[in-house]
Amino acid sequence: MDTNSLHNLARTGDQAAEEELFRRLGARFRLFVEHRVGCRQDAEEMVQDTLLVILKKYKKTDITTSFAAWAYRVLEFEILRYYKKKGLRERKFGELQRSESGREGRSSDPTLKRRLLDCLVRIGRQNRKYARILNLHYQGYTTGEVCRRLDLTENYSYVLLSRARSMLAECLDRGDIK
Repeated sequence: MDTNSLHNLARTGDQAAEEELFRRLGARFRLFVEHRVGCRQDAEEMVQDTLLVILKKYKKTDITTSFAAWAYRVLEFEILRYYKKKGLRERKFGELQRSESGREGRSSDPTLKRRLLDCLVRIGRQNRKYARILNLHYQGYTTGEVCRRLDLTENYSYVLLSRARSMLAECLDRGDIK
């Protein structure tokens, strides 16, 4: 029996057809994704995520093409999401490595340190959370740890950190904060 026939039977409530449909999709998807991604663990995670999306939507979605084509399209979106996430992760990791290697080569500038401390004090007077989030971030705490210490959501911590960095940059450039 082909995939489209299994899909039609599964939509009517045939449990055996549904199990066979997802068993076949899983096997095909694993081969396809392992070949494209090269990492068995990542491939398995993508296949499971894709099958979960298909399971949630296949009975409700009106599929105008073949079911197999629709399912592979869902898989393609999952693969694209994987590569996008992987690219962002590699870009952030590369920036971190560059910034760490840049820190080691710098000489200690006492006037810069003095200006930095002065700016941190000014920022702390204006908004204590800004100074605390800058300090914790500089000390190397992860975003999750900073959020727990300051009782913040992750999104709000990014907002605070961005605003605090802007204030710090302005203070270092002009010697004053708005």
